[in-house]
Amino acid sequence: MRRLFWLGIGTIAGAAGTVWTERKVKERLDALAPEHAVKVAAEKAKGAGRTVVEAVTEGRSAMVEREQELRARRDAGRPSGAPGLRVVDGSGPSAAGPASGPRAARR
Repeated sequence: MRRLFWLGIGTIAGAAGTVWTERKVKERLDALAPEHAVKVAAEKAKGAGRTVVEAVTEGRSAMVEREQELRARRDAGRPSGAPGLRVVDGSGPSAAGPASGPRAARR
């Protein structure tokens, strides 16, 4: 009776081991399939794209914070009624014409 019991345990263990091994082999073969490689590459590309977008967003917010800090530092020493700096965008008449002034004479 004892031998029959251990024979049954061995048979069950062997069958379970065979099923487990078969599943693992199929998983490995599926992982090596071209379709799986394409899917993994696409997922990694999406992740890299998200990382780039997050980095750009973080950089822009840091730029805005730094600009506000610099403006506050610049405006801290100026009296409240003093005019601000004039912003030149490069589209005015001096941008298209020849350079003039003391710096242009040195060139």
